[in-house]
Amino acid sequence: MEKVFFTRLELYELVWKFPMTQITKHYGVSSMKIKNACEKMQIPFPGLNQQIKFKNNRIGKPKLPLTYNGIQQIGILKKAYEIQFRKIVKSTPLLDLIKDIERDLQAPLKVPDQLINPVRSIQNTVSYWGNKDKKKDTNGILYLNVAPQNIPRALRLMDALIKLLKYRGHRFEQNPYKTGIIFMKNEIEIDLNLREALKRIPLQVDQDTSECVQTGVFILQIRKDLYKKEWRDCKISLENNLARIIATLELIAVEEKRWKEAGNSI
Repeated sequence: MEKVFFTRLELYELVWKFPMTQITKHYGVSSMKIKNACEKMQIPFPGLNQQIKFKNNRIGKPKLPLTYNGIQQIGILKKAYEIQFRKIVKSTPLLDLIKDIERDLQAPLKVPDQLINPVRSIQNTVSYWGNKDKKKDTNGILYLNVAPQNIPRALRLMDALIKLLKYRGHRFEQNPYKTGIIFMKNEIEIDLNLREALKRIPLQVDQDTSECVQTGVFILQIRKDLYKKEWRDCKISLENNLARIIATLELIAVEEKRWKEAGNSI
């Protein structure tokens, strides 16, 4: 059965921002399963009256309990009929663009098992991590928020993504935070960041604060002003999701360009 995944923070923000009917329709899950997931992750769940009051700014959003030490991500089963219906639904601009990218036999969609002719920023990053004293100038390198043992994978993934962006007519540069900024071919800028998901370790008897460990699960996040979108390793790894990522970026850039042009024409 197919699942939709939420982090604890994502689910908390979701139930306090949108009506339950809108959430269940958008994700194809039942309200009872949403409620059960909130209870399992100790997320305050709004009743009908609370949702109305919160929507009208008549009640403050409760805070997440800080004492929670459980799971940070949960998968909720989709309704069976939602899955069946979605399989016969008409195509969307996103699906059409994904197929167009995948049908291009020249598109560099495969992430190799080792770096091959890496782009300049990846070359610089490899040199930096190979420098044991780390006193080398950090200009031109990418900051990779992953465990040391996962750096080779992160380098291969980013190298493949940057090459695919270039092939599609876009370019990738560093931002001030050394993560990345994408300049789409229509001059729209989108921030990009690759990181590794963390898991909180429950407190021991003799500990005052809890610790977090890296999980090996990669998260690729893009941000454009207030809009944020991310992909993470699930059933499909990020390496096998490059076409969807690029298609999403291009559609976001098109919409942003239309919005700017419409604003300038008023």
